[in-house]
Amino acid sequence: MSKYPNFSSLGYEVVQELGINREAGRITYLANVLNSEQQVVIKEFRFANSGGDWSGFKTYQREIEVLQQLHHPRIPRYLDSFETPSGFGLVQEYKKAPSLASRYSFSLAEIQQIAISVLEILVYLQQRTPAVIHRDIKPENILVDEQLNAYLVDFGLARIRGKELALSSVAGGTIGFMPPEEQFGRALTTASDLYSLGATLICLVTGTRSVEIGKLIDDNYRFNFQKLVPQLPPNFRQWLIRMVEPNVKFRYSDAMVALTALPKIMQPPSYVIQWRNLPGKIKSSFTAPVMGLATLGTISFLYASLGYFHHERALQIDNQQSISSSENAVRRLFFTKKCPRCDLRGADLRGANLGGADLREAQLEGADLGGANLWGTNLESASMEGTNLIGANLGDANLVGANLADANLGNANLEGATLRGVNLRNAKLWEAKLWDAKLWDANLENANLSGANLRDANLESASLVGANLRNAKLQDAKLWDANLERANLGDADLQGAKLEGAYLKGADLTGAFLQDANLRGADLQGADLRGAYLRGATMPDGNKQD
Repeated sequence: MSKYPNFSSLGYEVVQELGINREAGRITYLANVLNSEQQVVIKEFRFANSGGDWSGFKTYQREIEVLQQLHHPRIPRYLDSFETPSGFGLVQEYKKAPSLASRYSFSLAEIQQIAISVLEILVYLQQRTPAVIHRDIKPENILVDEQLNAYLVDFGLARIRGKELALSSVAGGTIGFMPPEEQFGRALTTASDLYSLGATLICLVTGTRSVEIGKLIDDNYRFNFQKLVPQLPPNFRQWLIRMVEPNVKFRYSDAMVALTALPKIMQPPSYVIQWRNLPGKIKSSFTAPVMGLATLGTISFLYASLGYFHHERALQIDNQQSISSSENAVRRLFFTKKCPRCDLRGADLRGANLGGADLREAQLEGADLGGANLWGTNLESASMEGTNLIGANLGDANLVGANLADANLGNANLEGATLRGVNLRNAKLWEAKLWDAKLWDANLENANLSGANLRDANLESASLVGANLRNAKLQDAKLWDANLERANLGDADLQGAKLEGAYLKGADLTGAFLQDANLRGADLQGADLRGAYLRGATMPDGNKQD
């Protein structure tokens, strides 16, 4: 007999206990969805066993309504809920990532990257109408994967429009992470979650466990951690101090302000630009010590050690000339930001600041541009097959006709990018941000776009044969005449999407949200629409679903 609850009648099989909060009567499980490869998290709330108040059930229902409105790739999505004999169950997406509480050692650069990732989520929450205040940010409620992408969980204490939407009997956040205004019953603001995040980051910086955070706080509610980390860069230390300022008036006002301030004061890590297996390169290894930081396009470079400052004319190379020398290519790229047709195959350019650069027809096959700033960069017809662009910032970039087959664009920012006619066959675009991207006539066959944000994207006549678009955000996307044969659109958000004339033969649309979508003239032969939400959708025959 299994020691776990039996939810098989509801379609779930519990395989592991992930955590327990006895005071709140809450147990968290990892479960398999029956007849599926999907895994989910189930939070079971046992009111009868914990002495909880059943009147709170309506509160849980209200919070479910809020969770259903949150669509962010790093907030586990609400999937289902059900009553149990002793309480209530809530089903959410499973993110395979440990919490910050399970790991205590991070480098300064990693901590800064985690800070950025969490702030990005808070910006999303705070820019909603009305704003969402999490109220319980702490190491236990932040998951971080191997790429340092943060996921914010447990919205059980979230407050919206001044009303608590609690999923436990706890009246507030966690002591030590709770801002003073919360403790004294004052109004919460968009600065309140910043205090909790600042306290969390101080735990990471000092290696302090959550339960011991009180040791860092004095009687005036101020954090005293500076002596524990004397090597901490002064600017970053001051940024942290402002995050946890007891007086809300002197704290950063919101997540966007804090996020904007962070890159300006971050300590840049060292890295080396080098080439791997470059054809025609000089036999002696060419390396250039560079100081850089892969964050939001703010990267400073220390390049003086190259020793190539003989004369400025050495850099004046004809724009039409093909650059075959790797030395000249990198010098030209970093000094002039103009390097069309450059041979940068296999180059290690992680975190490089190439915003606005001219890299038309550049050869970047196999290059590593992870975390690079390529905002507004001209990469028209560039050859980027197999390039690593994880976390790269390609907002507003020109990628018309570029070859990105097999490239890894996971978590990359492509908002507003022009990708007309681009080749993204077999590319990895999981959780990429493609809001308002221009992708008409693009080749996305077999591309992995799981969880990608394609809201308002233009995918007219794009080839998405066999593409993985599971959980993708495609609200109001333009998919006229797109070829989505055998595409996986399970649980995708296609609200208001324009799918007129789209070819969806054999597509998986199970659980897809198609409210108000236009499918007039679309080919749905063999498509799986089980569980799809079609209210207000215009079907292929022109009739609208009630």
